[in-house]
Amino acid sequence: MGGEMTHDELVSRAARWLRGTQRCTVVIAETASGTYEIPDAIGWRNATHSILVECKTSRADFFADIKHKSCHSSAGGMGYVRYFMTPPGLLREEEIPEGWGLLEVHPKIVRVKRKAQHRHWKAMRGAYSMERQQLFSALRILQKEVRDGEA
Repeated sequence: MGGEMTHDELVSRAARWLRGTQRCTVVIAETASGTYEIPDAIGWRNATHSILVECKTSRADFFADIKHKSCHSSAGGMGYVRYFMTPPGLLREEEIPEGWGLLEVHPKIVRVKRKAQHRHWKAMRGAYSMERQQLFSALRILQKEVRDGEA
């Protein structure tokens, strides 16, 4: 992984981090679900503990998203726990929205620069519906792939 990291490389690392370090049994990466939010990666440890990872390769992308997406507020969006994942040194901890964590990707490890806070269940009410839709979309895609493979 030499030089600049691509968004796809970060998403791949996020999925590996969710499966490995976070022990998520279900992980989905960049699956459109018909909701307004398409997470870069999201994983579930169980039915109610979801971990969302948004990957950013540039400061401009980060600040554009923060400005325009309500899902990055403390109340909106998916994820019981939520992180931004970046190359080292891209963002400062104080630039990250309240409640969000910051992960930095190094060649051999993902370092937690700021631990994310668990969200209150009241903030999650709308998110559960979006997360179910995300899972449903992933299952629909998987089912189609299985069906097409049987043909």
